Order: sequence, then structure tokens, then C-alpha cells
Amino acid sequence: MEGLDIITGDYLKEELDDLKKRELERHQGGAKEILRRGGMIGHRIYFYHILDRTMDEAKRYVNVLERQGLTPHSGTVFLAKMLLCGHGRYMRPWYAPMGGLWYSILLYPEVDIPYFNLYPLTVGIACCEAISEINIPVRLKWINDLMVDGKKLGGILSETYYSPIRKDPYLIFGIGINVNNIDFPMPLKDKAISLRQILGRKIDLNSLFISTLVKLIWYIGLLHSVEAKGSTKPLIKAWINYTDSIKRRVIYGEDLESSSGEEARVVGIKPDGGLILELTGGRRRIVYSGEIIYC
Repeated sequence: MEGLDIITGDYLKEELDDLKKRELERHQGGAKEILRRGGMIGHRIYFYHILDRTMDEAKRYVNVLERQGLTPHSGTVFLAKMLLCGHGRYMRPWYAPMGGLWYSILLYPEVDIPYFNLYPLTVGIACCEAISEINIPVRLKWINDLMVDGKKLGGILSETYYSPIRKDPYLIFGIGINVNNIDFPMPLKDKAISLRQILGRKIDLNSLFISTLVKLIWYIGLLHSVEAKGSTKPLIKAWINYTDSIKRRVIYGEDLESSSGEEARVVGIKPDGGLILELTGGRRRIVYSGEIIYC
């Protein structure tokens, strides 16, 4: 059966440690501290053959532990071979069969406003970089669509969830990447693409999963580090390096499939992650949510 094997114990630790060493070699100055600050990512991984949604499983995990008087572990990962009720933003259905990479990360935010909005961008950067390392020209479309040649390769859904008793805020990031799945339903055939379709061969899902985890460890650690230093330039630079949204003419709005938006030009991005739009007449607007369609 196509899909992920259960990856646990020594295998996972050895692969993670190997890739962490490579990250240390790639970066200079303070790399060990950055990896330490993101080291909670993937410390606990729960694997499932089939789930409705991994984000819902993350919420159940929080609820169960809190009712037991325990503290949920920040950085816990929920990984599934297949999702039955996946959906993206605005409750749009997300097709998640065997062969794709479907998982969620539970994170307790360690930064304050105005850095809070950088978490979703950071997750997008990490996934984009992992995919780029297998020679895929992936681009980030704001906020967090992974695009190749105008088709959607994957996406990241972000949600803030408050625990039922303590009301602690947790961030849940749902990550979906089309990897070895190639049969898309009719509405998606011209809009979606998978790594297998691009490369003409199967991809090792274990390796890609571990690669994204290491990139998340690095970039979440970098976010925590730059917050302490008071400058987000390294993250903003990384996001700009991977996006194709800057300087584009777009339609911006909330849920553009069910409502109209307004035309604008993407001017840039603020240090706190806000997208800078130039509207008709030259008026500028800073947005942190919604979506864009390229004109």
C-alpha cells in the first residue's frame, strides 16, 4: 500500500540529527542557538493510518491532556497517511489521499505581538525550502500556498486554538503537500499538481517529511531568535526570496470564491508580516488575512 511507513525511534532520530548537522554547516554564527530554540518541533510524533483531520487530532490532544492536568507539548506533530475530511481555508475541501504528506504541528507561541503574525510565514518558508532542495521551482503565494507553474502543490492552514480549561492559546499548522498522489478529482485536475507529476518518479515520503521537520526546527528557532534581537530581517528576506507575490497585480479579499474583492498591487511586506497593498488611487492598506488572486 502506497504511503508512509511508521517512522519512530532510532531511525527518525538519526535522520533528524544528520540533517541538523547539515543545517549547522550551511549557516554561520548562532546556528546552534537557533536550532536549540526550535528543537521542540518533532520531539513527539503521533502517526495514524487514517484520520478525518490532523488539526482536529491536535485539538483532541490538547483537550485530553489538559483534562488530565497535564501540559500539552509544544512542537508535537500529528501525521496521517490519509485524511477523510480535509479542508483548507474558508472550509474548502482538501483532497488528501494516500501518497501525500499530511500533518499538523501544535505550537505554543513564544513570541509577542507584533511578531505573532510571522509564525504562518515561517512555516511556509520552511516547507518551500525543503521542497526546493529536491530541485522543484516552488514559489509562495501569499499567505501560504505552495505553487509550481501556477498550480497548487500544497498549502499551510493556520489556526489559533484555546485550550478548554486554562484558555491557553495554541497555534495549529496544518501542512498538506501533494507528493506521490497523482489522481486529482475533476475540479482540481487543472489547478493542482504533485511532486511525482513534476519529477516523473516517486518521492521518498519519509525523507521529505524529515526534511520539512528540520527546516521547521531551523526557521521556528530563527523566529524565536530574531524576536529576542528585535529584528525580523532574516525571516522577511527568506520569505521574499521564495514568493512571487511582490509587485503583482492582484484581486484581494476574503473568500474570493464566494465574494468579490478589490484590485490592488502588492508593494511589499512589513517587518511584522503584514502584506502591503496599493489600492486604486494610490491608497495603501496593510492586511494580515484574506487571500489574493493574481490578475
